[in-house]
Amino acid sequence: MGAHSWRFGAMALLLAGSMQVAQAQSTDGYHAIQVFPIVVDSASFAQRFHFRATYTWDPTEVLVKFYPAQGTAQPLPLTCPSFTLLDLGERRFSSLRELCPDLVPGTAFGTLVVRTESGQSFAGFSRVSNPAGNGFSVESFPANTFTAAVSAVTGLRRLAAQSGSPAFQSNCFIGNLAELSPTGTPVATQVFVSLNDASGMLLGQTQVEVKPGELIRLLDVFAAAGVPNGDRDDTVANFESFGPSTGLMTFCTVQDNTSFGADFRIGKQELGFGGIPGAQDEGAMRWTFNDAEEAIDNEVSGAPLAIPAGASRNIHLFYFRHPDVISCGLLDDDLSEINQSYGLEMRLRVHDDDGWRVLAGGNDVVQFANLYLGDKARHGSGANTTYHLEVESNGQNVGAIRPYLLACTSGSGHSKGELFRKGLGTSF
Repeated sequence: MGAHSWRFGAMALLLAGSMQVAQAQSTDGYHAIQVFPIVVDSASFAQRFHFRATYTWDPTEVLVKFYPAQGTAQPLPLTCPSFTLLDLGERRFSSLRELCPDLVPGTAFGTLVVRTESGQSFAGFSRVSNPAGNGFSVESFPANTFTAAVSAVTGLRRLAAQSGSPAFQSNCFIGNLAELSPTGTPVATQVFVSLNDASGMLLGQTQVEVKPGELIRLLDVFAAAGVPNGDRDDTVANFESFGPSTGLMTFCTVQDNTSFGADFRIGKQELGFGGIPGAQDEGAMRWTFNDAEEAIDNEVSGAPLAIPAGASRNIHLFYFRHPDVISCGLLDDDLSEINQSYGLEMRLRVHDDDGWRVLAGGNDVVQFANLYLGDKARHGSGANTTYHLEVESNGQNVGAIRPYLLACTSGSGHSKGELFRKGLGTSF
């Protein structure tokens, strides 16, 4: 137990104050509400769009709305013509102006929200390029992936031109996801932007105020953050919001100032509510700490987790994403690791094509560490799937009620591990 106690101890300290807890571009690309964080139409850059439908019984109508960034010629959000996608059919638009023909003349850049009212899924892709053909790709992102989590963009640079090498400039953008069904007057969110070198030393910082539907560009983010003149490389931009919970969109571009070739770097979610690592997504938490049943109706909290006096078994349902490495352990109500005499044991099982399989735990086991869940074909016919974590009496201390807390970690995120069966007979 001792070799792994540091992890559950750290979890207890972080999670005791917050029981709440999304991510880079995913291959899970078909969704009903999609966002292109940056779209542009200017003399320097054009953007070509591709949309594709998944299997649908009927043609898919896609609604389009453009939200201009600060400093663009377009003064207000613009509803653009809808278009139709057929089964596994693709639609192409050669430019933002073809997609939104009523844009006012001049430079246009901002955020594009595309969606279906029917809930039918589709995917989107675009490429931004300059007149020489140099450019970068901007995928569409599902709207649900943008949260108030602290995010970071790495590898930013500001370099002066040298013989045979162009100057490099980094620009960063902060957006607040538009509200499709607002409940009142939009409220701005404060976003703090800090630049740190590779060792973590603070170089400079600034803050911006952004309302839902707005996109703010920090042209030359080093200058915007007050970083003294001079070359900087391998710099990290951190974005942290304060105020109303929001769908925060953060990203940066690094361009060379000779050809104006650039790339696109989406902000990676590092910390969710309570400083919990990873995306702010309760279906993909990296650390979980479950001490009670789910509350229902007017309950403030559910009943504490416990094995009652006597011999019985509880089952918690987890959703893990394999291949991954996970760890789980049982704590008592003082957040201390339990031992064998406490009277509990645990095991992890999964149902595969050949039946139930025990992956970890068993008699008198109260935690397991660094469990590799297996290669992709190992479970669920290659699909991410559910697992049963069973907690039961080990035959000791049977005269007492044994409260417990179930703590787990994973590298790719997992669900909370809700209790879905209790009071069953012991089985191992």
